[in-house]
Amino acid sequence: MKGMLNFLEKAGLVKNDPPSDSIPAIAEPAVVTQPPAPTALPIETGPGTLDTDTIYANAGIAPALYPAERLLRLVDGLSAMDPATRLMAIQAMDAADESWSIEDPLSDAAAKTQALAAYAEQLQANLQSLEHETQAQLTAATARQEQVVGDIRKQITELEALVARELTRGAQEAASVEARLKAASEQTQRTLAEITQRSQRLQSLSAQFGAATASTSTLQE
Repeated sequence: MKGMLNFLEKAGLVKNDPPSDSIPAIAEPAVVTQPPAPTALPIETGPGTLDTDTIYANAGIAPALYPAERLLRLVDGLSAMDPATRLMAIQAMDAADESWSIEDPLSDAAAKTQALAAYAEQLQANLQSLEHETQAQLTAATARQEQVVGDIRKQITELEALVARELTRGAQEAASVEARLKAASEQTQRTLAEITQRSQRLQSLSAQFGAATASTSTLQE
């Protein structure tokens, strides 16, 4: 098996993964058939932010003896082969190496697929909850805005009515003052005219009798 892997690696078809001390040597990989749904998941904010290690850990998936990602890399390395030849090569590797079985990465892939599906479902639930919360906030904000705007418009209406009343009162007061002034002016004009008339009549007495009186006085002398 090692010779076949070395041959494939030299041909550039595969890349051997170095042994990892962090992967425990277990006979059967732990597969969680129903992983618990993670809680309080954040909404992904951009590409490249998916933390699969945390997702799998929260789902209770233990490290596999031969993880699915390793098999994917092997498949990618054999991508130059046609599908049938690639399948035969991988089956030959599986048969020649007793340290792993094709069931190991397949079980690991199934568990991780289920974990990703649960994570995606939880993200959708979180998004729907956020949408409902946002809609409730928008509704409350709209109601508050309508209430405040309604109160302001009511105050504006009351102020406009107060302005109209004040304008009317001012106009009435101005008209009353102007009427009094007009009446006083007319009365003064009438009085002045009467004074002029009386003065003229009084002055006419002097014109009529003043000369006669002067003549009589001269004759007497």
